[in-house]
Amino acid sequence: MKTLLEQLPKEIVFTYEYGKDDFSIPRLPEAQCIVIPVVREVIAPILIRNNDTESITDILAAGQRRVRMIASKTKGVERRRADQILRILGTGGKMAANKGYIRKERQVGDVFDLSTYVFGYSANANLGGGKDTICSVHSAVLYSDALSIQAISELTDNVFRQGGISEEFVTFDAEDKTTSPKIFKTHAVLPPALLVQTLVMTGNRMTCEALNHLLLSIGLSGAYGGATATTGTNLKTHLCGIYWGKLERPVNAPEEILKAIGQPTTPHEAVEKIEQLMRDPEQGYPFSAATEQLSSAAYLQNYVKELIHQFETDQPELKAAYQKAEAQMRELFNAWFTKPDKAKKK
Repeated sequence: MKTLLEQLPKEIVFTYEYGKDDFSIPRLPEAQCIVIPVVREVIAPILIRNNDTESITDILAAGQRRVRMIASKTKGVERRRADQILRILGTGGKMAANKGYIRKERQVGDVFDLSTYVFGYSANANLGGGKDTICSVHSAVLYSDALSIQAISELTDNVFRQGGISEEFVTFDAEDKTTSPKIFKTHAVLPPALLVQTLVMTGNRMTCEALNHLLLSIGLSGAYGGATATTGTNLKTHLCGIYWGKLERPVNAPEEILKAIGQPTTPHEAVEKIEQLMRDPEQGYPFSAATEQLSSAAYLQNYVKELIHQFETDQPELKAAYQKAEAQMRELFNAWFTKPDKAKKK
C-alpha cells in the first residue's frame, strides 16, 4: 500500500499553454489503473427494482439470470456519506446532492470540494457574462454495476402491501365512494445474497487524500437500494483488496469475475477467490497491497478500519490531511473554472 501511495500525484493542477492565454486544467491522465473489488453482502431485505413495482432489476450474465444493482445505488449512498464526512470535519459538503448552484459572487472552489473530485459532480454557475455555465467534474472513481453471485431465483421474496386504509379499517373511501387501488407486492432481494462490484480508478488522478476519502466513504455497511423503502442497514461491504498496474484488465468487469469464481457460498470464500483472480499472473494485476503476513483483502480491511478509528476518535492527523486536501481542491477548481480576464483582476 505504501508503494501505491507513493505513486499517487502530489499536484493536480496543470497549466496548458494554448493560444494567447495560458489556462489551467486538471493534470493530464497517465497510464495507471487501480481497482478495488468488493462483495456486497445483503444482511436485510433490499429493494432493487425497475420502473415496474413488481419486478427486480436483473441481467443475464455468466450463464445465469442475476440480480443487477446499478452503480448509482451504491455510489449515491457513498457520495452522500462522503459529503457528511466533509461537513463534520468542516472541509466541504456545502451543496446538497443534485442542488448545486454557484452564484456570481462566489468562486467555484468555494463550493466544489474533495467529494466533487472523487465522485464527480456538475452544477450551474454564473461565471460572469450573463448566461449560466454548467461546471462539470468527471468522477475519479468508476463504479460498476453490482451483480449477484447466486441466480435471481434463489434470492427474492415478496411482501403484500396495501395502502389507503381508512379509519374504518377498510379500503373503501366514503367520500369518493371508491375502493383504494393501492394493493401491490413489494419484491425484495433477501439474505444471503452476495453481489460483486468493482471500483476502478484510471489515469493516476487520485491523490493519497482522495483515495483515503473514498475508502472512508465506503466504510463497512449502510442502507442501500430502495425505491419506496429500505429496511435500514441492509448491505455489509467486504473489501477484496486493492490492485494496480499501468493498464486495465478484463477482470475489472464483474461478469468476468463471476465466470472465474464459480459459486462461492460465503463472503469469505468469495473474497478469497476474487483475490486469487486479481493476483493471477495472466489475468490479474502485477501489484497489490498484500504482505507476507496479510492478504491484500485483509490488509485493505485493516487499513480502512484504521481510517474509521481515526475519524471516530477525531485524530488531528486525519483532519490535517482533509484540510490540506480542501486547500488543494479549492486551488484546482478556482484555476480550472475561473475565466482568464476574471483571474487577472484578482
